Parts: sequence; structure tokens; C-alpha cells
Amino acid sequence: MHGNNPLQIPEIIRKISRYVTTNDATACARVCKAWSDHFVAAIWHTVDFTPKVKTKTLERHGHHIRVVKNIKELDHIMALISSDARLRQISIVMTATPEFYAYFSDLLRQNSTVLESMEISQPSSNTIPFFAADSLIAMPGTGTASRLSSINISGLTMTRDAFSSLLKACPALNQLDIRGTALLSTLTRKSDARCYKHAKITYLSAPIEQVFEMDDRFKNTPSLFVHFPNLKRWRTWKWTSNIDIPSNLIRDEVARCCPMLTILSTSCPTSMTINFLTQVFGDLTCITILNRQLSADLVMAILKHQETLTRIFTFKPFADFYDNGVIPEVESTAVDTDGWVIQSIPRLCPQLTSLHLLLYEMDMDDIEKSKWACHDLISLFIRVRGLNTKKKIDRAIQLWQEGRIVTVKKQGKQKMTSSNSCQWSIGIHPSDNSIEARVARHLLKFKKLREVWLGWNIRKVA
Repeated sequence: MHGNNPLQIPEIIRKISRYVTTNDATACARVCKAWSDHFVAAIWHTVDFTPKVKTKTLERHGHHIRVVKNIKELDHIMALISSDARLRQISIVMTATPEFYAYFSDLLRQNSTVLESMEISQPSSNTIPFFAADSLIAMPGTGTASRLSSINISGLTMTRDAFSSLLKACPALNQLDIRGTALLSTLTRKSDARCYKHAKITYLSAPIEQVFEMDDRFKNTPSLFVHFPNLKRWRTWKWTSNIDIPSNLIRDEVARCCPMLTILSTSCPTSMTINFLTQVFGDLTCITILNRQLSADLVMAILKHQETLTRIFTFKPFADFYDNGVIPEVESTAVDTDGWVIQSIPRLCPQLTSLHLLLYEMDMDDIEKSKWACHDLISLFIRVRGLNTKKKIDRAIQLWQEGRIVTVKKQGKQKMTSSNSCQWSIGIHPSDNSIEARVARHLLKFKKLREVWLGWNIRKVA
């Protein structure tokens, strides 16, 4: 019996421990031994090794650990092995020594049936010829299939046969990032039947050279696309300028190997991105490009996909716009003086549900000249000229949120509704022509709009 106090019931305490922060779990663990037994697992669920962690402490609490980040020390790997940690996620920076490699392989084998995500990197300065990734595929004969759904391997080396074996050993894999990993191969395109084809991988992150020219000692090898018949999304870039992959080769390989590939994220040079959009891919549904590359030519290339495009995103590398609480500076582009060029995207792409142009500043005069065709817009991240302070942004959002509120009398009660009879402009005075009111009126035209960013603080509504 636990009296009348629900916080003495183990099942309730166990559930609460899953939703508290590490600091709160630490405080709760100090209440009493009964609570400590439950909350210590929450404290040790995720361990980041960037600050030094004592080996003895690891050995004592390692069985609670499920996620490890930034492992760099051999002692830490040995402690995790001895504590019988059951890891779901691993992030490690390899040291190119046989001993480190052997113990890490043991840790992988120990967790091969529970591991869901793996991130392995090796600094290029430490690379040595005999150090390869082949033994990472080793799985114990437990009869239980690997649960790995995401793999990120950087700076390692493996043969093409070992790569096929790795894919075969991970049937649940759906995301693969292999940037900087050398794949050595003597295969030719005529022998690509030896390449294992993974049916579940839908996301690939790899530079264009790695996909088509992975081993410059051997030409005419099968592209990486051969392995991924159901690939839907490709994130790519170009590392070197001395390799030129013909557009027709890329187009033919996509058509032959990856007919379902309709989502493209690229930070390749502008000319190559335009070639992708105009000569390689047809009917893309999602496009992600560098914000600084925006130009009339690039926008025209995007519009080639106007009937199928549902999402478009721009980005700036290594930039964090959402969590730092600072309104980012507008980035100069080739279309700064031609507002109609950018406006042609929402005006001519009727299927758009997400439009994220983070660092391009729109002018409300340009916006109001013609209607946007994307009536089913759900997510909108834009900057608007004149909406340049947090106070103004907050006011525009407030007017939008107030405008969505409609009171309907039904059976003597007030209820919220979003029917076509709603007065969507409620809360904005007709004579208010401030920039905040103009922006809010525009937002209210999209009845399915649920997520907005105007320079800071993402706002969501139900």
C-alpha cells in the first residue's frame, strides 16, 4: 500500500522520470532512495563526453546509458563495455590505432541488436592506410536483425564490397550520410549486379564526387545510386573543382537507379544547381538551396517544377536563426532589386505548403501586387522590409493570431471554428495600414497556415 500519495507509486514515478530535465532528475534523485532508483536512469540516459567523465563513474552507472556523444577516449569505450551499456545512439571520434578500433568494434557488437543510430568520424590527419571500416559490419549470430536506421560515417575507408555488406547487415537502415568516406572499387558499370540494393534507404547525404567518382584510380565504376532503388531525398555538394560530372550522366543514373528521387538539397555551385533543376531532375517536390545563390536564372529553374513543388527552403551554412534570440542580418542576393522575381515562386507554384526564404527581405508592395497561388500554405518563414524589430514582429504575429479567432454561437456555447464563414480579418482595424497590419492581413489569407517565422521566434498555432 502507498497511502494516498500517488508519488509513492513506482509506476507513476517511473513515468514522471521519462519527462523531466537532467537537472530536475538530479534533484528528484536526492529526495529518497526509492526516487533515486527511478530518476538516476534519467540522469544517465544521455552522456556527452566533451567534458571529462570519470571512468569509475561510468562503470557504476553505465547500464543506464542509452545515448553517448563525442566519445574520444579508449578508457571510456572499455568502461562502457564492462558496464554492459545498452546503447541506442553512438557518436564517436575515432583514433587511428588498432587497439582503439578493436575495442570500438567490440562495443558495436555488444550493442548490435539495440543500436538505432551511429555516427563515426575520423580526423583526416589521423588516417593511416590499414585503417578501414570493414569490420564495422560485424554482427553477432544472435538471430536478431540490426535495428540501425541511421548511419553517419566520415573520414573512414572501406571497399565497395564491404559497403555492400554493411548495407546488407542493416535491413532497417533508412538514412545514410557517408561524407568523406573513401569507397575503393574495381567494379565497372557492367558489373553493378554485385552491388547490394537496399530497399529501405530513402535519404542519402554524399557529395557529387563520391556518388559518381568515388575512386579516381578506377573510372566507369557504378554510381552509388545503384544501391538505393527507393531513394527519395539526396543532400549533396561539390568538394573539388577539378571533377566535372556530365549532366546527362547524372540524369540517366537517376532515371535508371532512383526513379523516386524527388527531394533535392544542394549547396553545389550555382551553375551546377541550375543544371540539376533544368537538365537532371523533373517534377521535384522539395528543393533546398543556398540563400546567397538566389538569382533570376535560379528562380526560373525552380519554376520548371512549379506544378509539383510543395516545399522550398533556403539556408545559410552553419547559421542558427531560431535559438539565439537575435534577428539575423539580411543576406545580399542577385534579386534584391527585382522583387517580382521572388514573388513569382508563390504566385506560380499552387502546390506549395512550405515556403522558407530566411534571409531574403520581401517588400509588402511587391507582395500585395498579385495573389499568391499557394492557397494551402502551412509553413511560412520570410523577412519583410520594415518589420525589423522584435516588437514589430510580435505585433504582426499577434494581429494574425487574433484574426484567426472567431466566435460562433452554437447551442448556447461559444466554440472555435475555421469554416469558410469565418471573419478572418477580425482584430485588425480597416484603417490600420501599418506594416504589422499589412503583414497580418496577408497571413490571414491562408486558412491552413499553422507555422510562421518573420525574423525571430517561430510561432505555431493549432
